[in-house]
Amino acid sequence: MKLKNLLLRNFRSYSFFEIAFKDNLNIICGPNAIGKTNLLEAIYLLSTGSSFQTNHLDELIKFNENYFFIEAQIEKDNILQTLKLYYDGKTKKIIHNSTTYPSFTSLLGIMPSILHTPDDINLIKGKPLIRRKFLNLYLAQKDPLYVHHYLRFIKALKQKNYLLKNKNYSLIRPFEKEMVKSGAYLTLKRNELINNLKKPLIQNLQKLTKLKMNLDIRYLSSITISDKIEDIQTNFENELLKIKEKEQIFKTSLIGPHRDDFVLNANEKNAKIFASEGQKKLLLYSLMFAKVDLMKNSNAMLLIDDFETHLDKHHKNLIKIHFKNFNQIFLTLPTTQEPFENANIINLKKD
Repeated sequence: MKLKNLLLRNFRSYSFFEIAFKDNLNIICGPNAIGKTNLLEAIYLLSTGSSFQTNHLDELIKFNENYFFIEAQIEKDNILQTLKLYYDGKTKKIIHNSTTYPSFTSLLGIMPSILHTPDDINLIKGKPLIRRKFLNLYLAQKDPLYVHHYLRFIKALKQKNYLLKNKNYSLIRPFEKEMVKSGAYLTLKRNELINNLKKPLIQNLQKLTKLKMNLDIRYLSSITISDKIEDIQTNFENELLKIKEKEQIFKTSLIGPHRDDFVLNANEKNAKIFASEGQKKLLLYSLMFAKVDLMKNSNAMLLIDDFETHLDKHHKNLIKIHFKNFNQIFLTLPTTQEPFENANIINLKKD
């Protein structure tokens, strides 16, 4: 899968912008505030249906305009396809070839990608929400059924929480059944992903440092985990019954995949709390590369924002080794002093 052309209208700083990309490595250069990150953000929005800079789509509309529009031409399975996004503050519209979709979640899996930004360190030291998002995004791009169960779980969760707040306890049970069914699937797949990350995580850490560090990663579920989805469903059901009165007191759902997390332990201690800043960076790079190893056969694009800033020379060279796992790569840089082989240099300039 390759992104061939991109057109932007009223997106962030761009009134109108059109560009053709090349296969392999595309380097987007230019001074600060020129729109490098905005361009990468548009590509990421096409890939995931969300922004990595804001949760509010209205902020993507250029100032004093009332809509944004993105159009892309992609090559997938040797066939040219078109992908169009439109948003005017109320209406969302996605057109993939001749099919129209009402939700941006429909984009997941069409143009899979892996993103690295300077804020990725929060994956190690930030809140559980960030780590859940990491798991959700990886799985959603690989497994359409995961998206189905995630949306059903969130919808049922919102309904249950509304009923808890309004003390309509007699109406809760149907929504709990939906939560159990879909929540068990989410829990199973997340736990499988964490287990699959362990080996490449340790291998990549060994490549990054000579320091001996006993490393482990573990999924922290509020539901008792099993290898069988039926067992997870049974456990979820039983644990909901036990916590029923407590949820009524707190007026919110206290267990389920919306409460889960994963932990990285270095030398048997939680890295979030006990690791030094240098160790946290090493763990982050190891986790990033482990994800790359798992996705290397998925035709995913690699997106790196501010490549100069958050990687030193040694780690830049290490991540370059992983470039071979991708059909297409997009980097943003302030200058092109860094040597790259066979790179397509895109210099953005002020009007």
